[in-house]
Amino acid sequence: MSTPILACKGCGATKPEPDTTPTDLFPSEHCGECPPWTCGDCGEQCSAAALCSCWIRFNGMALADIKAVFAADGFFSLGGLGTTGGE
Repeated sequence: MSTPILACKGCGATKPEPDTTPTDLFPSEHCGECPPWTCGDCGEQCSAAALCSCWIRFNGMALADIKAVFAADGFFSLGGLGTTGGE
């Protein structure tokens, strides 16, 4: 079975070979090849190298702090894949 290499929806760039990232199976909205675009939520310029203020970076954060960010929105589930949080 071969893995499809899907084009970026933003600029049409394709990967030369699978690299075990989700874009091996699903196309990305934007990639590192895309020119800057206007964010549909905040209206700021956004690019793969310079994200707009809508994005939250978790680099260097403790796992408990990352969980707290998701728990604050009320949709965070502690269940495994295919389960809901309370099951």
